[in-house]
Amino acid sequence: MIGVASRAIAGCFALAAFSVAVIAGLASDNTAASILMRALFAMVVCYPVGLLVGFVCRHVIEQHLDDPPESSEATGTASVPSEQSAESAESADTEEDVIVV
Repeated sequence: MIGVASRAIAGCFALAAFSVAVIAGLASDNTAASILMRALFAMVVCYPVGLLVGFVCRHVIEQHLDDPPESSEATGTASVPSEQSAESAESADTEEDVIVV
């Protein structure tokens, strides 16, 4: 089944192609029939392209949501604070900031 988001993306692609074709046709002083035929052709071609992009986006999002997040223990990296950050935190606690207005 085609999802709502895929159809919305396809519609946006088709309408964008139609509007670009109309603007380009008007800018080049083509006849109205020529502009509309080319714009409709662009719209028909870009709708399946938008569907394909929508399917890919949907697949990527579903795959991302299905995968569990990797923990730092599994990758071998641990978040250990360095001595420098601990020293700067201690010095920040002891010093008072003075704001001059």
